[in-house]
Parts: sequence; C-alpha cells; structure tokens
Amino acid sequence: MHFSRHLAVPAAALVLGAVTALSPALTTPAAASTAQVTAAPAGAAASSARLPQATAPTAAALPTTGYHRSFTGAGKTSTYHVYADGIDRSRAVGVLYYLGGDYTSVKETWVHNPGGTHLKAMAAEARKKNMVLVVPISPDKDASGNGVTWWEDADANGDWFRALQGSLASSYGLDASRTWLAGYSGGAEFLTYELLADRQNWIRGGGATIIGGGGSSGMQTAPDATVRSLPVTWYAGSKDVAGSTTPATWSASATAAQGRQRYAKDGFTRTTLTTLPGLSHDDYDIVGLISKGLATLPPAPTTSSPSALLRGAIRADYLATGGAATYGQPTSAEKPTGLLGGVYQGFTKNCTYYWSSQTGAHPVKWGTGIGNAYRAADLERGWGYPAIAERALANGAYQDFHRGTARVRAIYSPRTGTHAVKLSGGIGTAWQKAGHEHGWGFPTTEEYAVNGGVAQKFSNGWVVTWHRATGKVTVAKG
Repeated sequence: MHFSRHLAVPAAALVLGAVTALSPALTTPAAASTAQVTAAPAGAAASSARLPQATAPTAAALPTTGYHRSFTGAGKTSTYHVYADGIDRSRAVGVLYYLGGDYTSVKETWVHNPGGTHLKAMAAEARKKNMVLVVPISPDKDASGNGVTWWEDADANGDWFRALQGSLASSYGLDASRTWLAGYSGGAEFLTYELLADRQNWIRGGGATIIGGGGSSGMQTAPDATVRSLPVTWYAGSKDVAGSTTPATWSASATAAQGRQRYAKDGFTRTTLTTLPGLSHDDYDIVGLISKGLATLPPAPTTSSPSALLRGAIRADYLATGGAATYGQPTSAEKPTGLLGGVYQGFTKNCTYYWSSQTGAHPVKWGTGIGNAYRAADLERGWGYPAIAERALANGAYQDFHRGTARVRAIYSPRTGTHAVKLSGGIGTAWQKAGHEHGWGFPTTEEYAVNGGVAQKFSNGWVVTWHRATGKVTVAKG
C-alpha cells in the first residue's frame, strides 16, 4: 500500500465551544489553609490517590491537565498531553484520543501547541461528555522523507499507543465503553490501518471520527461484536483529491471511500462516509467534526455518589472543615496505608486525608511546601501521620506529624522553604522553649550529623547542637 505525507495544519478549522483556562502546575509552595481542625471522633477513614503524580498515578485518581508528559512502553518513548479540567468523578469518565497528521516541523501541527486554541476547544467538547482529552505525540523521530508519522512504523507505534492507553485506563479508572478515537490525515491512516484493525478489543464502546484519509487493508485481529458495532465516520472534502497534498498522487477522498468500503466488508455495521463540498486537505473543521461524533454519545452515567465513599473520622472532619468546597470529592473509598493500622483517602482538590488511632483524621495538601516535603520524607513512613491540618502563620505555615513518641513539625516560610523540627528531640525541645520561630527563627536545614551529636541551623543566625554524650544543647551564632 502507498501512504502519503499529510501536513497537520487545517488552516480553516473553526473553533467550537467555550474554552476554560487550564489549571496551573502546582510547583510553588503555597500558604497554609487557615481552617482550624476540630478533634475527630475515633474511627477509621482512608484511601484513594495519596498523592497525584503524572508518572505513576494511583488507580481511581483523576488525571490532572498537563502537557508533554513522558511515557515509555513497548520499547518506545514519547509524550502526550492530557486535558482533565471540569471532569465529574461521580460519573463515568470517558476518553477522547486525538491523533494528528504528519509534519516535518513542530510549527506545522496542533499537537505541539498544547495550550493553543484548537486543542483547548477540543478539550471543551470532550468535557461536555465527561471525557478527558488525550493527545499522544508519535514516537517517530525522523522528520526527513515523509516527516514524523504514525503510519510508517505502525505496528511498533501501535504497541506504544496501546501501552499508553492501558496505563491511563487502569491508573484513572477510565470507562472503556466511552472511548472515542479521532484522527486527521496521517493520524487517520494510523487509526484505520492499525488501532481499529489490530488488538482493538480494549475498546468497549464509543466510536471514531476519521478526517482526511483513513484507508484499510483489512483486519489484523478479528474484532468482536462490540467493536464491529462502533459508529465509524469518515469525512473527506470534495477537493481533497490527488494533488491536494503530498505526494501528488495520493487522494484523501479516494482513500476514505476505500477504507469505509473495506470496514463494511469486514463486518463493521455502522460505517458512514460524508463528503464535504468544496473542502481541500487543509480546510477541515476538525473540532466541529469530532464534536458531531461526541454528540451521539448519551450523557455519562452516574457511577456512585461521592458522599457514599465517606465514613468515620475522615467524614466527620471533612464535613466540619469545609467539605467539598475545601477538599473536593473523594476519589475512592478508604484504603489502608499498611502502617500502624492507619488509613488514607484522596480528594479531587489535590489533598489526602490520613487517619490513625493516635492522631485522628487530618488532611495533607499536595503542592504546598509542606505537602511536597512530607512526600519527600516518605509520607507516614517518615514523619508519621498528620496530627493537625496545615495551619497558617503570619509569614509561613506549619503542620505537626506524630509517629508513636516521635513528633515532627514541618514549618515553611517563603525565605527558608520547608524544613522539619523534631519536637520530641533535644534540639526541638530547646527550640520550643526559645519561642519557636519567634526565637531562633525558622529552620533552614534538617538536623545533620556533627562530631559527637547532631546540629541544625535557624534563620535568625543560630546553629544549635545536641551533644550525645551529655544530652545537652548548645547555641552559637553561625
């Protein structure tokens, strides 16, 4: 078969749908919540995603919007964008995959402009059906010849894509019965020659939109009845014929007709081809055409009430300190941490509640200086469980953690960052007697080993040393 090089810049594409601002990445330590935490009643509470991570998210956690995320699978590495703002976890979460066309320069394609108008509009259309938008970048690295393509190494690229979709589906609990595949030009060819034709039974419902291409040489893997009943729609411009793109002998219109005919022959029962009068290869309203397909999906069904996932001490503290307005909705039921009988439960506003019989139920906020430091300290296995919620100071924030008799205060200021003071240790005890941060100041280091003991530095210029032999603490200007 002959493939072509199709540039992925539809010049006349119309942007449809309202576009909302993307959530900024949480990279800067944030100020503490001022909400005070009341004592929680005894009882268990616990888990879902403890800390959302782009590379290894926990099952049932919602993905967060992010660009150029790296994924390695089937021996290949590439990146993808994900758009997940406004998704309702109480309903089934579907996914729209968009595959762009070939290009020789990243300036020629939408897929390398993730914050641009077109992809944000596409994400808004997906959101109407409670679907995340995922835009994979082809693992192809060779921009010469036909450019960067999906189809030239279709089998290997297909293996990488299937590994990616499998990882996303299991990590985020995506509903395989609400999967929509959309491709333009070279992406359309990859979709019909590979993704819908080979090991395609991971798709349990949804459909496909094929724009400006989409031929077929038949099924590599026999599709089951669910896949054969998918609505698959080809769109081809009446002027998208030989000479409309490169090579000059390739006709997207003829290719689409051939692909639709072959899919019907191979048992697909809901195939259609729509010819768009007067359109050439760069004239498609890609967002609008995909929107037409998505509009045929029924509303996302309700899965379970988020409130049904709440119980015990976590539920009591959650409701007493702001509920969904402060923490969002639970992303799963409680789960055990595996340490001292504790449990945890994640929430959609980037926080996790922890409970233990010693500390009760309290939240940790991810993306703050304290939350980031808690994660770096190995969570409850390092500092123990939160004994209070993060609290604001006039010029910073703090949060206490307990593990048995060990007590740690994580304290943050914009000037010093976040460091831990071991309140149950010699230095921490002396720091408290000296007036906490009002005396020696904020810690600027963790405790570190010195000859005969440990030391720690503080922002008002003091170096405090605990001496192992005597148990005494000395203070000196550093």
